[in-house]
Amino acid sequence: MTNQSAYRLSRQMDMIMKNRTRRFKFLVRQEQLDDAFAVADEFFEWLAPEHENDTDLIVYYNEEELYALYEEKISKGH
Repeated sequence: MTNQSAYRLSRQMDMIMKNRTRRFKFLVRQEQLDDAFAVADEFFEWLAPEHENDTDLIVYYNEEELYALYEEKISKGH
């Protein structure tokens, strides 16, 4: 992954997490606690280290970079 791609991905994740935090706080202020806890549960699952190998987590990738990596591996005989 290039530095630019890592930076872009990091910014994207930061924006998503900031949005989810705002949504959680909004729902708490509106006293919609069940909804707020549902958001918090999802937020926790993204950050919790014990979920590192879960297959249902959201994964981001750049299609062009993934294809380039594939081509590189194929050309090296991996």
